[in-house]
Amino acid sequence: MGNVYYNKNQLLLRELIKIYEPDGADWLNYQITNGNILTLHHVVKVADGGQLCKDNAALLTKRAHRALNICENRDFILYSEINDFFREIIAKGEPLDDYFKGKTKLYKRALTKTIYK
Repeated sequence: MGNVYYNKNQLLLRELIKIYEPDGADWLNYQITNGNILTLHHVVKVADGGQLCKDNAALLTKRAHRALNICENRDFILYSEINDFFREIIAKGEPLDDYFKGKTKLYKRALTKTIYK
């Protein structure tokens, strides 16, 4: 068997999974599946000076990440509020408790309304 090589995104993703222990859903309550895998969202975009580090990364599935990118163009206030929520999760630095899980459901509903209006 050959060596397995990981890029920085993959290593950070693995580190965040160990810290936050997602329980079948990402930080916006999208279900993790084989077709909807976890990705990294930069809370502060690289183009705006954001770094590739755990203090600037949110655990999102591909679908949630795509929805958030659409939201950025349609409702920047909601987009900013969701990124502030990610900062709260990052500061907590441990798996989501009931308070955060409740907020993820609310943000998912708001995000869904925004992208389908």
